[in-house]
Amino acid sequence: MPAVLVAVGWLPAACSVPPELDPVAIYDRISGADDAKRLPPPGMDRPSPNLASIPPRPERPSPEFRQAVTDSLEKDRAQSRDPLVLRGEQARGAGGLAPGNPPMPAAPPPRPSLAAAPRIPWTESPAAPQATPGSARPTAPPAAPSLPAVPDAAPAPPPPELLGPPPRPR
Repeated sequence: MPAVLVAVGWLPAACSVPPELDPVAIYDRISGADDAKRLPPPGMDRPSPNLASIPPRPERPSPEFRQAVTDSLEKDRAQSRDPLVLRGEQARGAGGLAPGNPPMPAAPPPRPSLAAAPRIPWTESPAAPQATPGSARPTAPPAAPSLPAVPDAAPAPPPPELLGPPPRPR
């Protein structure tokens, strides 16, 4: 009997109602109780800005300056309509340098070439060091490195007792 009472007591807790249909959640949203749980937005603890502290409107530039800016923009627009120069080609009238201060090269630098490495002879032994006049005795020349001999024939096959299956463990 107590087991039945415990099971009946847990039955309402096992049912879940989505928040869209839960009357308590709906009331919290309508009444603003959900909003009271949220953190305030940043800056709400500061005073309201004073609109009297806005700086005055800036002075309008002179007509000559505005005309110079307009001419510069027209020139830039006209230059943007010129076809682009490919990287491999020289720019017209560039003479190898692009405009700028200091001037920049119009093309990338050529690929660096490496110096040729000296040839290493494999058949000759290295030269023996020369004895200096102040040395007591001449040193022996270092031994030339020798390569291992390569056999002409294949090695002999293993003995027949090694060719069978391995012995069983005891």
